[in-house]
Amino acid sequence: MNTDPVQARQGKRRKRRGKPGTLEDARALLWRALTRAGELLEEEDPLLSLKAIHAVSQGASAYAKIVEVGELEARIAALEGQPGEEEDAPTPGPRLGRGAA
Repeated sequence: MNTDPVQARQGKRRKRRGKPGTLEDARALLWRALTRAGELLEEEDPLLSLKAIHAVSQGASAYAKIVEVGELEARIAALEGQPGEEEDAPTPGPRLGRGAA
């Protein structure tokens, strides 16, 4: 038993999180959510339709970002795998400090 409450709480949090998902997992889940929200757009209840409109607009934005990040990762992997590059050679151009969020 862990007597330090902070470490105990962190341990419980680690157990709950489990294995992190992949970008493809998130993309597939978001697509299913967008499909379901799209079905709710035609509901008779105007409040539910408005909520579905909001969900679609938010989800579409997040989906576009996920797709963009996936395409960038594929391009980077293709560039890194190009033959004929020296591993110790400096990379031309500026180095970016932040990645895609």
